[in-house]
Amino acid sequence: MDPEKNSEVPEKLESPQQEVEAAVVTQLEESAGPEKPAAADEEEEKKEQPAVNGSGDAAANDNVPVEDDSPCETSEAKPTVPVAAPEEPDTEPEKRDLEPEKENKPETELVAQTIQEEAAPRQLAEPQPPSPEKVEAVAEAQQEVVKEASTQDGGKGVEVSEEKPAEASVQGEEVKVAETLPPAEPKKEGELEKTAKSGDPTSGEPSAAAIVPSADSLAFPLLQHEKTKDALLGSRTLVVIRGLPGSGKTFLSRALADAYKDRCSVFCADDYAESGESGADAHKALDEAVVACCADVPSVLVVVDDTNHTLERLARLGELAREHRMVAVFLEPRTEWCTDAAHLAKVTGRKPAVVTAMKRQLDEVRLPLFFGWFLLSPMQDQLRSMSSDFLTALDAFKKNAVGSSVKEGQEVPLDQYFQPKGSLHCTTKFCDYGKAEGAKEYAEKPAVSELYGSVFDLKVSALFVTPRTFGARVRLTEEQLVLWPADAEKEAEASVPGAAALPMGSRAHITLGCAAGVEPVQTGLDLLEILVLNQVEPVTDLELGSLRFYGEGRWMLELKEPMCAAACFSSFYKRKGPSHEQGKKEPKKKKNCAIL
Repeated sequence: MDPEKNSEVPEKLESPQQEVEAAVVTQLEESAGPEKPAAADEEEEKKEQPAVNGSGDAAANDNVPVEDDSPCETSEAKPTVPVAAPEEPDTEPEKRDLEPEKENKPETELVAQTIQEEAAPRQLAEPQPPSPEKVEAVAEAQQEVVKEASTQDGGKGVEVSEEKPAEASVQGEEVKVAETLPPAEPKKEGELEKTAKSGDPTSGEPSAAAIVPSADSLAFPLLQHEKTKDALLGSRTLVVIRGLPGSGKTFLSRALADAYKDRCSVFCADDYAESGESGADAHKALDEAVVACCADVPSVLVVVDDTNHTLERLARLGELAREHRMVAVFLEPRTEWCTDAAHLAKVTGRKPAVVTAMKRQLDEVRLPLFFGWFLLSPMQDQLRSMSSDFLTALDAFKKNAVGSSVKEGQEVPLDQYFQPKGSLHCTTKFCDYGKAEGAKEYAEKPAVSELYGSVFDLKVSALFVTPRTFGARVRLTEEQLVLWPADAEKEAEASVPGAAALPMGSRAHITLGCAAGVEPVQTGLDLLEILVLNQVEPVTDLELGSLRFYGEGRWMLELKEPMCAAACFSSFYKRKGPSHEQGKKEPKKKKNCAIL
């Protein structure tokens, strides 16, 4: 209270008892130290006004005249303000020291103390900001909460609520830490490594709960196998990332961009949807950007980040890869929540029914038309060049290759007789999008998941020609046989008697071309027909190797030096049509070529 106001108090009091009380109050307030705020002064002035309306007005003015001869008993047994004062910090040692001596104090001092206690709730000091030391203590406590939660969760991830953090308060020497943590700010593309180490949210898509993925979420050969990375840097690859919204696709695409630096181009479908395009128009704009990049920009890795949950989209992107002589690799995020439709609907704000429908479509095309090793573009060029030399040499050796569709007596060069069948690859398992027998079991093998996207060195040991097909024989290593179906040769027993007795992997081949009307699946059967026959003597030695004749227009060239062809273990998607049923039934054998 100001000194000027204190001087006015005696003029307003009407009794000696009140004069004593005012003097005590004045003395205590002067010893309290800091000046009261203006609001407290006004409140004090109100309390000092005399009661004019009886007991009811006295209660309203919060200042009860003490008329009883025992004010101590009145203040303790019948408090006029029945509101408990909140706990105050230890900033008033005078008050704390006065309470134990209350019983021994003079009557006037006890009255003054009672009045001060009743007025305490209205005289609380303004809250002061915590000191830098206390702020630092709060921050350290928050970090300890995060560390403890991460340790208890086994490193698999900590779920953090987006609720507003509770305000930290200081009570004496105790620091009260907020039990909830604020959501982390989205990370920029260049902060990937920092994000992975600090455990911040990894999905670039909106979410209501930030979850840290486990270390296995980036366990892809394209990111971790040095041999695979080195091989892909010398080739061109189209990486198609597919998955449900919020599953971690953006996190994976950023990891690829970080691993391949300026040799990688990333195209996110969300960027085209945000630009005003929608549906088919957005996909058209996305595809046009991808085509422009494949044609003009020397990027070795082109990444397409989208849900890609329909066969139409997967087939279209596969076509773009083949048109630009690129290997297509289809990846899905491996976060712990990537297939949890309920969780993804919650964190992305989408309706659960919509996410569930997308998951159903994604599951329908999770298995491809077939798995296999796809030769990298430099190896395709090298093998095609060698196969063309072989056909030219064989033509010169016999000089009488004639097709049934050509008039009798007219010669047709073998390199024109055999029509190429897409990108060069060695099929491991025909799945027919999960409909083929054993397709699901094959796809669930740990080796298939772990080695998907890896680059292998295939050993091409021979070239062979029949009236129907032209192909290359592949000899698989022990490591590669892990990805080879155990029943691949047995399945051909009905068409090629004796095939089941051949060693595992005998059917491995690369189709280089087929006669008109012949499906590529026939190439493997023609190879088995040659292998079940007895070995024959070489007819002649060519520059590439020894040429053998097995009758009925079947020739095989054993290479002097087997070719080592780098190939990526991946999958193949194609629009459904009559041709996708080729693996369910054996093709008809057509002998429409005579090589004499």
